[in-house]
Amino acid sequence: MKRIRGEIYLNYVTIMLKIVGDLCNMSCYYCYEERKDMSSEREVFCSSRDVIEFLNGYKDYLSVFIVFHGGEPLLADKKVICEILEFLDKNFINNYNIQFQTNGTLLDHEWINIFNKYSSKISLSISLDPIGDFDLRRSNSFKYRERVIENLKLINKSKIKNIGIISVAHKYNINYFEAFTNELITLGIKNLTINKYRTQNLYNDKYYISEEEYNNMLKKLIVHLIKEKIYRNINIQPIISLLSNNPNRLCTYLADTYKCKYFKVFYNKNNYRDYCNHLKDEVRSVDLKCLKCDIYNWCGSGCLAEKKDRTFCTSRRNLKLFLEEIKNENR
Repeated sequence: MKRIRGEIYLNYVTIMLKIVGDLCNMSCYYCYEERKDMSSEREVFCSSRDVIEFLNGYKDYLSVFIVFHGGEPLLADKKVICEILEFLDKNFINNYNIQFQTNGTLLDHEWINIFNKYSSKISLSISLDPIGDFDLRRSNSFKYRERVIENLKLINKSKIKNIGIISVAHKYNINYFEAFTNELITLGIKNLTINKYRTQNLYNDKYYISEEEYNNMLKKLIVHLIKEKIYRNINIQPIISLLSNNPNRLCTYLADTYKCKYFKVFYNKNNYRDYCNHLKDEVRSVDLKCLKCDIYNWCGSGCLAEKKDRTFCTSRRNLKLFLEEIKNENR
């Protein structure tokens, strides 16, 4: 590790490639990526040459995690993706891994054949929520949920072993994650990530849930996993990280003032960010009150791009105590 001009540079990095910008084939009721509808004028996607030129600067890093993101990354030209994957395969000699963050609706045999060629390095993270009282994910022109589930069955037959679901907990589905977990297990899914609905309009957003509501959902889910003895069938984030002793946890719990700088975001050769995409302007500092808190090393002050609601500190402290009790009971 070394410091240059007051900033910290490490030998590991997460690179988000948004080569289709924020274009998407879905019309969800919420979107974190300032999505452009498919009916709008088609964006000019960047070339494989531009992406490769950017990635070339990281080929000597000890550990690189590359995420094809969007919008919907499978809207990209398959030839462009193939050229990028081939470059990585031939030039990244150290530890690197690739993830496609996709809504799962465009997966087909061609994509699967491409992924199979590099299956030891590729993982798929597919967006899907519990239906709950109201499903915020939607499409205007097709039954997206049925398509995703059929594609999950298709991809489960591929060589890719690391396939997961990423979900967002919000007001209308927060009580349905236990049943959803059971559904995913029947589909052969072994990895699930549950993020909290993100908004800057605290208490004035109809989909919003507080940190306390989110943490209470995690507690109920942990009890369900233990009671039904299905914790060995599926890994759930952030639960698996919070119950482990691994210090390299999710960034929302990572006590590191530089954590937002471990991300690089590439749109095209004229547009890239030297920090996490969740930040819209610049890297923020950890609140001094958090740095002085006795559980900061465990809590990490949450995501620095988000405002903290009035329940944040108390509910995180309570979650920590709950997890300690769970660990003690299961030793």
